[in-house]
Amino acid sequence: MTFDPRAEVIGVLDLVSIDTPDGVFRFLVGVDGIFTDVDGHQWIGSRLIGASDLRPSIQGEAAGGSLTLAFIPDPDGADLIAEVRALGTDYIRDREIIFWDQPLLSMAEFHAPTLPPQRFLTRRGRDVQFDLSGALERRITLNFEGPFTGRNRAPGLQYTVADHSRLIGAGNASLRFMPTDMFQEQKLFG
Repeated sequence: MTFDPRAEVIGVLDLVSIDTPDGVFRFLVGVDGIFTDVDGHQWIGSRLIGASDLRPSIQGEAAGGSLTLAFIPDPDGADLIAEVRALGTDYIRDREIIFWDQPLLSMAEFHAPTLPPQRFLTRRGRDVQFDLSGALERRITLNFEGPFTGRNRAPGLQYTVADHSRLIGAGNASLRFMPTDMFQEQKLFG
């Protein structure tokens, strides 16, 4: 069964999945509880998880963003920030972060959904930041970049056989005759 975007829904859950070397972690954004989708995947929710505005990449802009977990640590519990810091940035760098929409057609679908989550955006992890505000509040922020980050920069290639081969995968032998500087001993025009 597929979702008709024009169908009447009573709500849409915001879901996010984060790919890591230890597997895929699934979260409900800004909602407490556990949601089980039609494939049996559990999405863990918390009001402590927030996401920045999500925008598609348009007009040459590679929109990035962040996911934040803000919490007050348990003095008797493990140090979550130290555990995440020990994993390092490479744990999430260039890994997929996928945002999903879960349409709910009725109240009963909170417990037994009939539709699978709909993929909304895919981003790539960039880095993790930590914020210790005051004596109690802690924040772990996962920053991600848009799918076209860096596409607005010049590639830094020249008109040479090697650079042409790097760009399209096949060399162009005629480029060996391409001049490499613009110096002219004699002006062609006036």
